[in-house]
Amino acid sequence: MAHRKFRVAMSERCYRFKPDALPSHAPHKPGVYEFVTFDADRSARVLYVGVALERSVYQSLDDHWNGRAQPGRAELFAVSPDVYFDYVAAADVADAAELKDIAGALIAKHKPRFNAGPVPSSGLHASVELEDA
Repeated sequence: MAHRKFRVAMSERCYRFKPDALPSHAPHKPGVYEFVTFDADRSARVLYVGVALERSVYQSLDDHWNGRAQPGRAELFAVSPDVYFDYVAAADVADAAELKDIAGALIAKHKPRFNAGPVPSSGLHASVELEDA
């Protein structure tokens, strides 16, 4: 196994986490997403990184909103009244399983409070690095 560098582009902006934003802004395909809040200096703080492989990002976000996935909206809004989501808009993955590697690298980078347990990995690479596309 070798080192793998992924070129990743995040969504052009963060979208408020609310039901009417999901259908028009969340991708209807598998991918990696984040829940984010901003501090007084408008610096982003990542609360959670998720990966949707069997479902779309839209369906996964809807599951969080409706309490079918953790963290649910109650846990997220307990941290901040303003929660946003963003997602990986483009990445040079050769296999959908590599989305786990991207999620794992984002978790390692941001150390989100709601990500506990093993870091996602495809098992295809010895190490992973992210580069802005």
